[in-house]
Amino acid sequence: MAFGTLKADTLTHSTAGSVDTNFVVNGSAKAWMQAVGAGTSYNDSFNTSSLTDVGTGNIRVTYTNNMSSDDSAFTLGHQYQSLSGSSAFVANAGAMTTSTHEHSHYQNGALADPVKYSGAIHGDLA
Repeated sequence: MAFGTLKADTLTHSTAGSVDTNFVVNGSAKAWMQAVGAGTSYNDSFNTSSLTDVGTGNIRVTYTNNMSSDDSAFTLGHQYQSLSGSSAFVANAGAMTTSTHEHSHYQNGALADPVKYSGAIHGDLA
């Protein structure tokens, strides 16, 4: 089987319009996910291969394709379990070059499983 190169300045979809290929290469999320709060399964994802429940309030996301450096932009969000109290979420983004990162969700100062985890990464793939 022979592999070739496809060169184009614009990609056009039959019903969804068109987009400049620079947007696809430089601006699109290279990986994203949304998972259920217990961290046992994805609701949907792109460029991720598995999800591990590390413990209460912690999940590990494994990528299909790694990022080229740990300097990528990472956006993280969680849905509260309840409407009261404060919340914080963090990710160890430094591991993005080694195929995984972990989300941690804190509510009222303690680790807690949120209703949903979500995250997106923008940067260069390895």
